[in-house]
Formats: sequence, C-alpha cells, structure tokens
Amino acid sequence: MARFQIDPQIDFLNHGSFGAVPVEVEAVQRALQAELESEPVRFMMRRLPALLETALERAARFVGTTPDGLAFVRNATAGANAVLASLDLAPGDEVLTTDHRYNAVCNAMRHVAARAGAVVNEVAIPFPLPDPGEILRRIEAALGPRTRLLVIDQITSPTALCFPVAEILAAARARGIPVLVDGAHAPGQLDLDLDTLDPDFWVGNLHKWVCAPRGTALLRVSERWRAQVHPTVISHGYGQGFHAEFSWTGTDDPTGWLAAPAAMDLHESLGGADFRAAGHTLVRDGRRTLAEALDVPLPHPDDPALYAMMATVPLDLADSVCQPLMDALLLEHHIEVPVVPFGGKAFVRISGFPAYNHPGQYERLATVLAHLRARFRSRSAP
Repeated sequence: MARFQIDPQIDFLNHGSFGAVPVEVEAVQRALQAELESEPVRFMMRRLPALLETALERAARFVGTTPDGLAFVRNATAGANAVLASLDLAPGDEVLTTDHRYNAVCNAMRHVAARAGAVVNEVAIPFPLPDPGEILRRIEAALGPRTRLLVIDQITSPTALCFPVAEILAAARARGIPVLVDGAHAPGQLDLDLDTLDPDFWVGNLHKWVCAPRGTALLRVSERWRAQVHPTVISHGYGQGFHAEFSWTGTDDPTGWLAAPAAMDLHESLGGADFRAAGHTLVRDGRRTLAEALDVPLPHPDDPALYAMMATVPLDLADSVCQPLMDALLLEHHIEVPVVPFGGKAFVRISGFPAYNHPGQYERLATVLAHLRARFRSRSAP
C-alpha cells in the first residue's frame, strides 16, 4: 500500500501548500476519532487533557523547546492572529513586515492596526536577490522609534527564501522591538531549536512538511509575553494560564493535534535531517533544470542557507498569467505546481518531497513550461 495517497497520474510539485497526510497518520487519527465517538464526554472531559499534554511534549521536542510556552492552534495564521490581537497598539504605532509576507497574515496585521489607528509598513526586499545581505540591511534600516512589532517569515511563501532570522532577531532586540516569526513552512524543512532562537512569538504548521492532519499547528510564546497573549476565541480557560486558554477554545475535533506525534515519528523514521537534505537536493537540481530550459537566471545564489525544500524560478512573464498558466499545467498536463505573482512578474515555485517526488518530474515540468510559455507570452507584457 502506498504511504501517500497522491494521484499517480499527477506530478504533484506543490507539497508546500497543504502537505499530504500519510496513511499511517490518517489511521492514528481515525482511531482517535473512533474513541471520541464511542463516548464523547469521557474523551473530551476526561481523556483529552492528558492526551494533549503528551502530544505537546512530543511537539516541543520536535521544534526544540519546552511545552511551557507552546500551544496547539489550527494553523499558523490563527496563531499569528492571536499574537496580533493581543498587542496594545496606539495611534501612530507601526507594525513592520516585508513584501515577502504571507497575505493572510498581512490582512490580520492591517485589521489590528486599523482598529488602533496604527499603520502597517512593508520593507521591500528585492527578488531576484543577487545579494542576500540585503535582507538584513533593509529590515534593520527600516526599524524605527514607532515600530511596535516586526513580523518576518522564516521561509517566505511566494519566493521560498529562508530569511536570516537569528540576525534579524538580534537587530530587533538591540532596539527593544518584539518579533513575530511566521514559521509556517519551517517544521519539517528546517532544523529547529526555538529555545536557542527564542523569538518573542513563533508560529509554525505541522500539517505542511511534517504531514500531520490539517488543522495542526504550533504557537510558541516567549516567557516574557505569555501573560499577555490570548487565543482569538476566549472560552472556559480564560485567566487560568496560557495552556488552559489555548487548549480549550470551544468544542472542536482535537484528534489532528493528538495524531501529530505519529507524523513527527514518521518524519524522523524517514531520515529526519537526511530526508530534509534529500528534499533540498531535489529542489536544487530542479531549479537548475528549469532555469536552463527556460533560459532564465536563477533568482538567488545557490546557498543552502537561502532555501530548503522549496525554490522559486522566474518565468519571464507578467503576473496576469499566473492563474491561467497554473490551470493549463494541471488540466492539460497533469502537473500540480503553483505559479505565483511577485513584483508584477510570474514565478513557478517547486517543492521537493523525497517520499514521492523525483528528478524526472522537474524535467517534465521544464519541458512543458518551455512550451506553454510561448503561448502565454502573447498575453503577457513583463
């Protein structure tokens, strides 16, 4: 039996969007759901607290921290919303981010800032990025006396860049500015040691690269902020501490959280760091194959510190063709891969997941893109 249920007729090069749940992990969740349905009150009221504690301890080991400041949330966006909604912003305050930020999180920033009369400003980080030092220099230069929070991505969604988070945190700390690290793509792609990194706030999905059931993510809050951060849904645990508030925000299905340790165990059984390195190799070679076939320059140096198991390659097309080109790739050629807009241009973002991706898929994508680009260039004015 195949471990992943990906349609074999499709070249699935978009693991980064929603992940894929292995059959073993799905079986663990279904067993938990069966227990839940056999006696819902016993499960939710008597069994759940201890099960959650065990799952959180496993998750803490996986991301390199202790359970004290760690909580399960439904997704990284939900965790970011909890942090943003807990801020005490005033008129004229600034929330600073970059133009590589995830749109959903930026919408949350704008919503919270607008209610307080604050502003959201974006630092422009060039992409293509010939000089990676520009990331830190530009962010550092933008930090100002009205900056109340810096929101940065550990791995950016549209451009798949790994930001130098440790250096950015040091620059912000020197100015007394707290930082929210959006690590949506980090678990399962990067080696994580959150206690050493110690961001003020960090969110990360387990349902992407770790392959836990969807709706499974983590929020880590540094000790100095824990009393201030509350979930966006206030429920019975209010005022009883960080874990009590986040563990119960109303009736929901907690089995994805409880099955997450099985996904972490599977990730490590597949090789852990070696598995992640194999994914990087797939993407490294895949982006070269694409760049050569399309006769475009690679958008950043071939430095493993800059990208992990995703990479973005320019298409030399305007961003107006992104959706129709992505549709043509899937409907005409059975290739699932995102074509993303950035800075008015179109880019293709490939994922490398060694459990079901292989070099031939990137070679086929390169051939198909070279063919389709000629068709779409007539609609595009890059």
